[in-house]
Amino acid sequence: MNIVKKIEEEKCSIDELKNFLDDKNPIVLYHTMTYIGKKGYNTVDIKAKLNQLSSKRQTEDKLLGIYKIGDLAMATLKKIGVQEPEISEYQNLDDFDKETVKRLFEEIDW
Repeated sequence: MNIVKKIEEEKCSIDELKNFLDDKNPIVLYHTMTYIGKKGYNTVDIKAKLNQLSSKRQTEDKLLGIYKIGDLAMATLKKIGVQEPEISEYQNLDDFDKETVKRLFEEIDW
């Protein structure tokens, strides 16, 4: 079964989701992170992986439109209850990029 279908059909464990966060495919990452946010999975391992992904904000980390993988990781952290001051990468953003993360957070159908 393909990963995206498995996520959409809610047939994956938290451990599988954690492992999917290591995938390089932006589509897999998008579905994994939005599902984690939707379900509110807030484990130490998932938070650590999302924090690692939050630094992926370069051109090669493009997700969709202007959004980067790191933007979605920060939005997902916020969705699972992590406060902005606790997201180290968020503290390094300028006002425009902070607004981008906020806009992405609001656009996702969690």
